[in-house]
Amino acid sequence: MKSNESIPNFDIKVREYTNYALKSIKNVCKNFGPRPVGSDAEKNAQEYMLKDLEKFSDEATRQEYKCSDKAFMSWVPIGAALLILNVILFTFGLHAIALGLSVLTLFFVLAEFIFYKPVLDVFFPKKTSGNVYGVRKASGETKKRIILSGHTDSAFEWTYTYKGGRPVVVLIIVTAVVAILLGIGANIFGMVRSGGAFGSIVWTGAGGLVAKILAVVMYITVPVLVMAFKFSNYKLPVTGANDDLSGVFVSCAALKFLSDNDIRFENTEVAVLCAGGEEAGLRGSKAFAKANKDMLNQDGVETIFVSFDTICELEFAKIYEKDMTGMVKNDRRVAELLHTAAKNVGVDAPIGTIELGSTDAAAMSQAGIPASAFTAMDPTPAKYYHTRLDDVSALCPQAIDAGVKVALETIFLYDEKGI
Repeated sequence: MKSNESIPNFDIKVREYTNYALKSIKNVCKNFGPRPVGSDAEKNAQEYMLKDLEKFSDEATRQEYKCSDKAFMSWVPIGAALLILNVILFTFGLHAIALGLSVLTLFFVLAEFIFYKPVLDVFFPKKTSGNVYGVRKASGETKKRIILSGHTDSAFEWTYTYKGGRPVVVLIIVTAVVAILLGIGANIFGMVRSGGAFGSIVWTGAGGLVAKILAVVMYITVPVLVMAFKFSNYKLPVTGANDDLSGVFVSCAALKFLSDNDIRFENTEVAVLCAGGEEAGLRGSKAFAKANKDMLNQDGVETIFVSFDTICELEFAKIYEKDMTGMVKNDRRVAELLHTAAKNVGVDAPIGTIELGSTDAAAMSQAGIPASAFTAMDPTPAKYYHTRLDDVSALCPQAIDAGVKVALETIFLYDEKGI
């Protein structure tokens, strides 16, 4: 059975749940505001979500975990500082030390941003965040489980997304990559030329023409690297109406629809995860997967995970088969399930790869749970992405309505056919 066959006047009825989602987003934005991971605002918003889920779930809980709110994106200023220091050391011929700093910077970038490993967390104080989980049980024996998810926390503003948009963000990223590669290559060259770990000061006669040219190119990168210190504005967390209260309440609206209309599947359990800490490096979904390993891998119960993240611009709707900047492979079967569901409700959402960044689906895929993600945001990125512009004025009711329909159709398809 398709979702639109579940009740009379389905399209009209779904608008009630679209309105519920929009109203809930506005309530959270108005009453709790920006929600950095581990903040009182995030905790209060999660308690609001918990009380809401208790109304239409058989069970609803909040599970706490600890993580840093600033460690994940700290690789940007830390990397910039190391690269600037590399330029100074190269100038004075201290090639072995400078090479080590360049390699260390590359390690931080790969570990934190490409693979989302918490290597810098040990240097930062921990805060308490949480995950809110609501369940609508099957009427009979549970043989399948689908978890819909959005994340509750909001990001600190990305200064240059707000002030300059894609050109400035790309400039900083490209410059950082060039600086890392240049730092590694130039210092290896310097060590080979000098025959040891240390060489001559670049601007002496013994420095050599090539070294001088490399130094000049390095100096050109410095102003942009200095800009990177302000990449994240830790004094200005954003409201996150779209990213990702839209995903949270699209998911909750689907569960509320089932409850309000007395729809309970015989063998399929439907759950919603309101995950904390996505903007801190998927820390909430990783903690949830670890804490609920036995449940997620329960014998005889097939479990899938669907992340809804930033549901705003339907013309950019996309389903992620490859996540975490293409480094994590989500489950093709779940992606195709989402693709069919979207098509059934009139949403064109091709299956593809996220360009930069990640969704909570990647954390679940890494934990061995079949997962995929549905998003609808301009990957340029959008002007509101991680900026103060991501408030209720940026919401798109049509996109939220489509998101609720995609979520419902995915649930019904999964109950009928599995993956």
